[in-house]
Amino acid sequence: MSITSLKNKINKRIRVSDYRSDFQEIGSFIKKKRKELNVTQDAISNGICSISYLSKIENNQIIPNKYYVKEIMNKLDVEDSFYQKTLDDKLYLNNLIKGIFYLNDDLVLETYNEIKDIEHNLVINIVKLGYYIYFHKEDENQYVMMLENLVTNMNDLELKTYLYLATIYFISKEKYKTALEVLNLAAKISINNDYLSALVSEYTYLVKQRLLKKNCSLEDYQNAQNIYNKHHNIKRVIVLVLWKARYLSYENPDKALIILNLIKESLMDSSLRDFYYLIKSEILFIMEKYKDSALALNNINNQSDFFYQKMILLFSICKKEEDLGTSTEIKNILSSYKPDRFQLKHKVHYHYLLIESEEDLKEYLRDIAIPYSIKIEDFYGLKQYTMEMMDICMSTSRYKEATQFYKKYQKEVNRISNIMYD
Repeated sequence: MSITSLKNKINKRIRVSDYRSDFQEIGSFIKKKRKELNVTQDAISNGICSISYLSKIENNQIIPNKYYVKEIMNKLDVEDSFYQKTLDDKLYLNNLIKGIFYLNDDLVLETYNEIKDIEHNLVINIVKLGYYIYFHKEDENQYVMMLENLVTNMNDLELKTYLYLATIYFISKEKYKTALEVLNLAAKISINNDYLSALVSEYTYLVKQRLLKKNCSLEDYQNAQNIYNKHHNIKRVIVLVLWKARYLSYENPDKALIILNLIKESLMDSSLRDFYYLIKSEILFIMEKYKDSALALNNINNQSDFFYQKMILLFSICKKEEDLGTSTEIKNILSSYKPDRFQLKHKVHYHYLLIESEEDLKEYLRDIAIPYSIKIEDFYGLKQYTMEMMDICMSTSRYKEATQFYKKYQKEVNRISNIMYD
């Protein structure tokens, strides 16, 4: 995907005020058609529904009952084939969004199974992309690229859904700067859909935090949490609070621990509990409560997705407490462990912990850790490794070299600022 091309298409689309005219929503079409025929709401609704219900349909305030729409369209002399496809497409798209919002695997899968054999349909392809993104399927790339060429044909809901899914796609490729640019485009699309608004706000918060744009992410966090609470979406609320605690731990571990301890373990499934204890252990480690940190790690299942992070943090604790015996055991365990690509940044950090000599550490930071952090846009790692490199340089009176590394770090930070205010 070309982000410049996408920007141009969306900005051009926004400038066209009559885009897709009244055919964007079935209700708008009914309203326009009724007025063209010079027929009152009373005449159209008579024998079908109340006038107030018809008014809500015309103003796109509800997803109308198919029976009512069919009867109304018959009175307006509109063929069934015109509106049936529109209604079905909207239902599929709304079910996808609802399934993702509630993390309802069954609803997402059921929706996909209903449309998987339908071809050459814009909305259906967005739903297929949502299925592939949600379940981490390999076919996502072709749909992201194909749909980019069709953004000018999308209505607001379709476009915002596509941009949200494209955001997750770029995050999966560790392209957070591009994800932020896509989210900036999504922010220009105003829609009346709580589910999608919350999902976009959540990912805007997470991406900004990843890129160290913390202050400007607070509104996004609050918007997502307000909507999740409004719809009693407990799992999404907990996930977002866990991320907040993790990001806050770097600057205020005491407050982060208070936030974490307010979460009831009984509300979490096994995966969330593992994530909870990993964050708790990280916070306790920062607070230099190493024994408590190790105890928290014991709650993480060895079959967990967080096993690799668990063992690396346990190795860090052993280094602090000079426990050579356990350190050796961990090295032996991890020597045969093969992390996937999403765990490579943890592998980089583990090798960083293994290095003993300052000279070797400087070389590793310069050639591996700092370049890799820039590559995957891990600004937390980049900041840590840059500060470590500067300390090493200054300890040997190499101030100019230390300044060069700081400038390199600042250059990356400035790139994010440019995206934020583009």
